[in-house]
This record gives sequence, structure tokens and C-alpha cells, in this order.
Amino acid sequence: MPGPEAAGATTPPPAADTTPPTAAADVIDFQRRALARSSRQAATVTTPNTQPPEDPVGELYAIEAQALYISQGMTLTNPATAAAHRIALALALNAVDGAHAQGHITADAHQRLRGTLLAAQYAPDRL
Repeated sequence: MPGPEAAGATTPPPAADTTPPTAAADVIDFQRRALARSSRQAATVTTPNTQPPEDPVGELYAIEAQALYISQGMTLTNPATAAAHRIALALALNAVDGAHAQGHITADAHQRLRGTLLAAQYAPDRL
């Protein structure tokens, strides 16, 4: 049986939300964020072929990350993919720093997440 579209009926488009953001809206001010970043820890991107520190969990992460990349037709042994991996983790560090600055996570959670993400940047060097 044909649906309403076939009979000529149309569904009106959803109304656009024209409500201006309120002062309480969670809007990212990139200019102020860039200035504030200088007073926080800088995101670190490891350089290729850096000797990673001894870390059994890091070894397991590298194997798991490599398996995920391989499942998508890529490999962390490719320099371009390794660079993209490091950049993505640097972006994640920015998000974690922002969450801490906004009070969404505790200082302890911030340090733990930063440590995990910084360690994950060594994955290409562990393979």
C-alpha cells in the first residue's frame, strides 16, 4: 500500500530553532580557549620513532589499536596513519583539558585521562 508521499501528502519541514543562545548555553569560545590554553598543560604530540617508555598496558593498547586500524584497511606502521593517530589523540587531549577547565571532570580524572591519552600516542612506536 502506498505511503502518504505517494498520495501527494508532504510532511512539513521541522521548524528552525531561532531562539538565541542564553548566557547559560555551553558554547565554545575558540579565541578565549586558545588564550586560556597557554596557562594549561600543552597538548603533546609524540614525534615518530620515539623510544616509548616500558609499559605493558601500552603494549596491549598498541596491539588493540593496530587491530582496529587493520579492520579499517589501515595500519599504524604507515607514517601518515601514525601521524593522524597522534593528531587525533592531541585533539582528545584538548577535549579533556576543556572538560577539566569547565569543571566537568575532577583534577584526578583529568590527570588519569591525560596520562592514558599521552601513553596511547606511543602506539605506532610500539609496533
